[in-house]
Amino acid sequence: IHSLLQQHTHTQKTVLFKHSLCSPINSMKVFLTSFTALLAVTLTSVRHVDAAGSSATEEKPDEPQQRRRRDQGPPPIAPEIGIVGASIAALTPALASYETPIQARFTHFYDSMWWNCIAVYSNDWLDSLTVARPTVVAQDESLYTTPNRALCGSQAIATYNYLSVPGNRAPFVQAMADIGVSVVDGIDSDLAACADEDIACYQEVAADQGFSPEIMGHVVAKQLYDYSIKDGFNELGTDGGCVVSCRQFRDTTGYIPKNSPYDNGNRQKRGKKGQEQNWEPLLEDDGFGFFYYQQHVTPHIGQKASFFALPEEERKYRVASPPTYSRKRRVEAREVIERMAGLNDVKKMQVEVFDDKIRVLGAIIDSFIGKLLTEGYQDEELQQPNLVLSYERFINFVVGMTAAEMDSIIIAWKEKINYDLIRPTSVIKSWGDKLITTWAPGGGGVQEFPARDFEAYIRVMPHSEYVSGSACIFEALKDYVVGYMDLIGLDTTFPVAFPTIPAGSSSVEPGAVPETDLDLVYSDIETMADEGNDSRLDGGMHFDDSVPAAQELCSGIGTYAVDFANQLLGK
Repeated sequence: IHSLLQQHTHTQKTVLFKHSLCSPINSMKVFLTSFTALLAVTLTSVRHVDAAGSSATEEKPDEPQQRRRRDQGPPPIAPEIGIVGASIAALTPALASYETPIQARFTHFYDSMWWNCIAVYSNDWLDSLTVARPTVVAQDESLYTTPNRALCGSQAIATYNYLSVPGNRAPFVQAMADIGVSVVDGIDSDLAACADEDIACYQEVAADQGFSPEIMGHVVAKQLYDYSIKDGFNELGTDGGCVVSCRQFRDTTGYIPKNSPYDNGNRQKRGKKGQEQNWEPLLEDDGFGFFYYQQHVTPHIGQKASFFALPEEERKYRVASPPTYSRKRRVEAREVIERMAGLNDVKKMQVEVFDDKIRVLGAIIDSFIGKLLTEGYQDEELQQPNLVLSYERFINFVVGMTAAEMDSIIIAWKEKINYDLIRPTSVIKSWGDKLITTWAPGGGGVQEFPARDFEAYIRVMPHSEYVSGSACIFEALKDYVVGYMDLIGLDTTFPVAFPTIPAGSSSVEPGAVPETDLDLVYSDIETMADEGNDSRLDGGMHFDDSVPAAQELCSGIGTYAVDFANQLLGK
């Protein structure tokens, strides 16, 4: 990594290597720091990309700081990837406020637009929503350039934010302005005048404006919006007949929790035998005096949401094996208590880090790029042999990865509703005044306290316990990375590393955890997935059976996503 990045950096002052390369941890620290710096420099070339598709990266006498030495060879990664890096930084804060299924959906939609802007400027690549040729395609092949594809993607993101994710409008427009990329915060008026899904009208508007990256970005975003409001998530809240005051992403199946949260502790007295095993909404508050009980997040998507890579028949045939839990979960709950009593700084931070799925995706992407750099990979298949990583290859990898994540969530949610099982927190709290000894919230470490005061290490998400949605995601991501590396002829013997976690940066125990700076580095993607699975148990969010059941349920979804990514290349 050290030699390759030194050889290919744009400027002699870009990257300073201050760490020893004697250990995998320091090697990955060097890479992550270096890649961040390299992306920052690539952004300077993006400032001069014009709508005709030329990139003003040629050497100029008055730009000595930007000049690459002739003997350094080509840059290792496409400069347009810098636009995506800036976009991710701008989009993440608003995405983080959504519940996991909705966050993952928007993340995949952003990636889909980046890819679809590649497809509309190509002869044979496919639309990521239909896995068919785009219905609106630029007719002038001279426009089929990487800069145009990237600028189209930027405009598509801006337009889609205007239509669907208002919290990301201002941050994204500002982020693009900061790197010299101009986008319109809105939708083209002529395109907006077209009826929904009027392809002939969309094509005419695009042709009238010369198939420029701006108008093609508007078209790609509009087509994705047309898709999104009919994808089974109920984004507008109108599925089921709502006309006014409709709530986004509301359930359309009539799901009602079998256990009322208002009689905790009396579960054994009510309903049919076995009902005490069902999911029970937990009490939450906003920190300002407002208390509320959970509503199950998107209980309808397991039956109604559209897949991206999985065939539809998989919805029927992928069924989780029944758990072997005891009826009242006493044995399993004691195991949770004992496990949480053993929390240390590493386990605590793993619980926090693996709960943040955008953070997990970022670590995988960084490590994927690191692997390509160390191998000296050249993307001859996509006809860009002078690049270790082309823009097109980068987006292809990412859009397949988030398709794997999204399909695994849909499958997991189907089984969550099918089994509808209770969380450890509800079981333990029902023990009332019984004293337990385990980790206590508030920075007090391991203490003895009444079971009614028990809390998991992090917030327990508002959905049922079985199966673990996170374990499904990790299984799908693992299979995807292994399969994709095989697709491009590389092995998976490379570490997956997260950026260094500063001392005291825990969101649960700020100022105290971790005690010193912490590096989470895993020898390969399989090890990362295993540790991610364990974190769901260490944090007290799940009983043991939920993890292996999720692994079995979601095994192979990542392989379907590899096929999906490859199909987008017309294969």
